Amino acid sequence: MLAATPAIIPLPQLMQMQSGTFTLCPSQSTTTPLTASTKILVDSQLRHEGEYLASQLLRSTGFRFEVSTNTSLAAKTTILLTTNTALSNLGAEGYELTVATNSVVIRGQAAGVFYGIQTLLQLLPPQIYSQHPATNTAWTAPCVYVQDTPRFSWRGWMIDSARHFFTKDEIKRYLDAMAIHKLNTLHWHLDDDTAWRIEIKKWPLLTQVGAWRNGIDFGLNSRSSTAFNDAGKYGGFYTQDDIREIVIYATQRHITIVPEIEMPGHSLAALTAYPQFGCGCSTCQNGPYGNLDVVNSNGSGVFCPARPETLAFLQDILSEVTDLFPGQYIHIGGDEVTYYNWARHQLDIDLGNSLGIGTTQQYQGYFAQRIANFAATKGRTIIGWSELFNGGFVTNAVLMDWLTGTSSRATFAATNGGKAIMTPTSSCYINFLETSSTGKWISEPPWQSGTVTLATAYAMNPIPAALPAAYTNNILGVQGNCWAEYIPSRVDMEFRAFPRLCALAEVNWTAPGLKNYTDFTNRLVIHEQRLDFAGISYNPHADPPIIASWTSAPLSYSPVDWDITSSISAGDFVTSFITTSGSSMAIQSVALLENGLQIDSQSYSGTPTFIFRVPGVRRGATYKLRGTVQAATTNSLGLIYHPNKWN
Repeated sequence: MLAATPAIIPLPQLMQMQSGTFTLCPSQSTTTPLTASTKILVDSQLRHEGEYLASQLLRSTGFRFEVSTNTSLAAKTTILLTTNTALSNLGAEGYELTVATNSVVIRGQAAGVFYGIQTLLQLLPPQIYSQHPATNTAWTAPCVYVQDTPRFSWRGWMIDSARHFFTKDEIKRYLDAMAIHKLNTLHWHLDDDTAWRIEIKKWPLLTQVGAWRNGIDFGLNSRSSTAFNDAGKYGGFYTQDDIREIVIYATQRHITIVPEIEMPGHSLAALTAYPQFGCGCSTCQNGPYGNLDVVNSNGSGVFCPARPETLAFLQDILSEVTDLFPGQYIHIGGDEVTYYNWARHQLDIDLGNSLGIGTTQQYQGYFAQRIANFAATKGRTIIGWSELFNGGFVTNAVLMDWLTGTSSRATFAATNGGKAIMTPTSSCYINFLETSSTGKWISEPPWQSGTVTLATAYAMNPIPAALPAAYTNNILGVQGNCWAEYIPSRVDMEFRAFPRLCALAEVNWTAPGLKNYTDFTNRLVIHEQRLDFAGISYNPHADPPIIASWTSAPLSYSPVDWDITSSISAGDFVTSFITTSGSSMAIQSVALLENGLQIDSQSYSGTPTFIFRVPGVRRGATYKLRGTVQAATTNSLGLIYHPNKWN
């Protein structure tokens, strides 16, 4: 009898169910950790992949699996990882997986074998992703034959560490989550107007000054992040040793990290540290520098290409960056450049005139080509956002298209012999709101304006409609973007990314004819159990618990109490106040009371979310929220939620 089709995400290209099951067969060893009778046999060049599999199995099963390069070693059951007799059509990332009753064989090149391991893990019970040994679990997998290759070579996730800082260990957790979904490119946004996050030895003020700002900003609750230094400044940065460690960690998971160093725009943090590389004129909108907490569309930092020292400065930075990141690509941003500065700065005006450049868009193209030429001397290729080609085609450059619409920038790039990566706001900006109904936004933390539903992400077609078939191979793949203005913590990041990143992983991997949204959501039920065991947060598509409500509000700021004794818990206790109808209730501050005594309080910071520090819950005590609130009329109805699923 054949087992039910496994819930694999992303869906393989070919999966044939066979009779029977494979069991990991742990022995009755009394050693700690226990030794499994199943052996992992590997070709010598696949030793790392074997050790990776063994470490994953040890963590969740509690059994040590011996890894041996002696493929003739006799064992009752074996898992064989090999490049021998691998099918030639699998390419570098494809694999062949055969699960029989007494053996598992994964064939392919190193990356393909690694992805075969991910499929094998998903064939096992969801507890295989547990962070601690799971008990009373039958470690069996259905017998199956899989032959699988990815549709696209670029399967990406963009993480923004500039707006909010994520620690080295948090970045590693993101890489682990990527590996589960066969994603192979981390696009790492490392600087912007609000911060500079990567150590540059030759220019130390970039991090000494640019890595810190006065507050968490974007109207968020300061308690939603822990990235504050002893002086109360918000931020942080990655040392070059941190970067090297993270790059090695990524490489072991067959993930390439593509750093983004913004230029010529979105550079206020760098120019705050080194203002001599900007326009530096009183009539320009990016001066004076010095306040990373005040950023607007007319005031974002813009480098001055007319200063020779500016290009030397940027080349110094890129030289250190290329030494740290061994991949082919360096992202230089290039979006939303404030041309106001160049149009009023005499040095830039004079240079443009001398070059016969008639528009500021062409001036940006001149700048981008100079950077692309320098990258070529390092054996690298630049990537830029949609605006990169506004001034004409740039050689040695790949376009990352976030503005795709009726006039696709990707189509222009691909038909002119260039390459493009698809990441349109309409389906790939997974920092946007996920639930389409405005009445459901209460189940999500603060978000950036815009909506991308799970169904929209899954339905994304990476090939622009207007692109002739002869050029479709110039589309490298798809990337989900998580801009972090409203993502101050790891849990918030994961809540935003998943399960939409699961959908985009399938867009990137699976042939269009095999995709089916209903089938995907059915598989997602099991997959979310895997995320639970792996400790990965995700949007559960359900409203959080209601802990209190109101049916009226005072006309002037006055205290109102709500009893939350039955809901209180120790730790960071989160509450969200949502007006559901009538006059909106304004909140001045909210306090947490224990038996009538205040134990914590918070003022309104821009969003109706409050985080209270609860050291412990006393048995028999009464806990209340006391809000100082008002409304335009007494007719105000609302609910207080405890959104614990994303905190």
